[in-house]
Amino acid sequence: MPKPPKSLILCVHAHQPVGNFEHVFREAYERSYRPFFEALERHPSITAVCHFSGSLLDWLERERPNFLKDLRRLHDRAQIEVLGGAYYEPIYGAIPANDLAGQIRLMREKVKELFGEEPRGAWLTERVWDPAILKVLAAEGVEYTVLDDAHLKKAGVRPPTTGYYRAREGGASVDVFASMQELRYLLPFRKPEEGVEFIRRVRAKAQDAVVFADDIEKFGMWPGTYDWVYTQGWLDRFFTLLEQAPDVRTTTFGRFRRDFPAKKDVKIPHASYGEMMEWSGGSFGNFFKKYPESLYMRDRMWTVSEAIERQSWTNGSATELQKARRALYRAQCNCTYWHGVFGGLYLHHLRSAVFENLIQADAILRKKENALPGDLREVRLDSGRRWRLTREAIAAYFNPAYGGALEELDFLPKSVNLLCSLQRQREPYHAILAGKNAVSAIHTMLGAKEKDLERHLFYDKARRLSLLDHFFEAPVDSKALRQASYAEAGDFVGEPYESRATEGRLVMRRAGHVRLNGQKHPVEVEKTVSAARADSLSVVYRIKNTGRTALSFVCGVEFNFSVGQTGPAEVSEARVTRHVFHDSWRGIDIELGVSPEASLVTAPVETVSESESGMERTYQGLAVLLQRPLTLAAGASAETAFDLTVR
Repeated sequence: MPKPPKSLILCVHAHQPVGNFEHVFREAYERSYRPFFEALERHPSITAVCHFSGSLLDWLERERPNFLKDLRRLHDRAQIEVLGGAYYEPIYGAIPANDLAGQIRLMREKVKELFGEEPRGAWLTERVWDPAILKVLAAEGVEYTVLDDAHLKKAGVRPPTTGYYRAREGGASVDVFASMQELRYLLPFRKPEEGVEFIRRVRAKAQDAVVFADDIEKFGMWPGTYDWVYTQGWLDRFFTLLEQAPDVRTTTFGRFRRDFPAKKDVKIPHASYGEMMEWSGGSFGNFFKKYPESLYMRDRMWTVSEAIERQSWTNGSATELQKARRALYRAQCNCTYWHGVFGGLYLHHLRSAVFENLIQADAILRKKENALPGDLREVRLDSGRRWRLTREAIAAYFNPAYGGALEELDFLPKSVNLLCSLQRQREPYHAILAGKNAVSAIHTMLGAKEKDLERHLFYDKARRLSLLDHFFEAPVDSKALRQASYAEAGDFVGEPYESRATEGRLVMRRAGHVRLNGQKHPVEVEKTVSAARADSLSVVYRIKNTGRTALSFVCGVEFNFSVGQTGPAEVSEARVTRHVFHDSWRGIDIELGVSPEASLVTAPVETVSESESGMERTYQGLAVLLQRPLTLAAGASAETAFDLTVR
């Protein structure tokens, strides 16, 4: 008597992040989403599971509505199962529980609207599992999700991991399937016959299921895959082989659960797929430790969420509440908060999109609170307190614990953070450029998109913020600014400043030292920030020699603007009192004034980072240094005034 066929579940996940370029959406649709499901429709006996993120569904509804109609047809004839999940693809454990619940409900409503049926299962973003999310998933009616076999191995399940298990935590339970890593590496990179043969070889009984769950962009968007998968017919051949295999049948998560019970209960610790665990150092939370920009965005996002929850919204402002929450949800899109191969932290337009949505939510909250122009208040973040100074056209956030720096500058009419910069850090895959291949195979396979990238590897000692206070023994040129190769004589950048608010002004002060000719000398820096006009900041510096000997040094104040500069990126000018930077990305002018006059040096800030198409050089913004020599007698002080206007 022949054995019953082995079950195979094919699950594909489609996602484009909030803020991604329009041409990327179009390319992904033409090279991956459309041809994949056209191939599936040509093989009606093959079933599959699919998930589309909310940001992608929004685009498809607006730009490709007929594609959604085609998917509805596949769904109605039971050829596809559609998963739910959190709408804008947040990392489930990295956002407040009430927001996770809200995003799951939003997706459930959208799937019901598009496909006529509420989803029972949910896609888990980047398969980052946190035991704390189980209670929320169960409460929101999520019956099952898909992880990786690495998760189940951590839970004590011996490979091969087939079928599904019941994850339990504190009385709540959700069923979990596990995608097999080896199968993810085979499809679609090896011959289709090899994939089918692997499925046949897996030791599995009739009540087991072999699961493939991965990004659909691997089928067409990765380098070389469009020609291989579609032009050369890999996908059609793979589906044909499955149709002809009497010992393999395709099914869906939902259908399999109706036919077979869970294997056993498991307790799954924090985990993700193997590559993510490598990139994060074992826990997704490590990204917040490595990248201060990610931590700051997360803290801002949590603070906005808490502010929304604190408000008492009446029926008349329900629409405003919906707008604020939707903007918050968009700002929770995971891609910007991490970096491996696919994480978008290094992509300026994705970071900018996070702040755009947070600024929009902030604007609704300030309107609800009837906040007055010129408002100066302390803001409590998990990573420490900030000071926020708000006027009609700008909002500025200052970090007293980090050099009294200007950490965020929002131009409110366009919901833009003009300080959306990034510190250049050493990444493991940079070793490839140095001829060392001690990194994962995926980095080596993708390679570099440009020759001689190693010549552009520079690392920053400090964060790319503004109002950073430097002391040098000699002036810094644009090359040293670009390479961050200058010698710092002071101990002010990144160090704590005392701060206080007085009469609408923010006063920050630090008693530090300057090292000249090998000797340390006490110096005090005090900067007073105010906003006399709707669109500008004024900063008055007082630098005092608190020692007993006369000092001569170069004093510099650094700014970092995340702008597309229409003029030359490297500028060196002496005796400057005013300079205008033109932002070609958003049509904004930043006017920077200084008195007395100073020399101006600018340099582009570029990173070398990995993407799914290889290592590439990416422009992040413009570094600006205003510097002038000072000679101060013992006990003497000098003042410098800056004004920064955004139009």
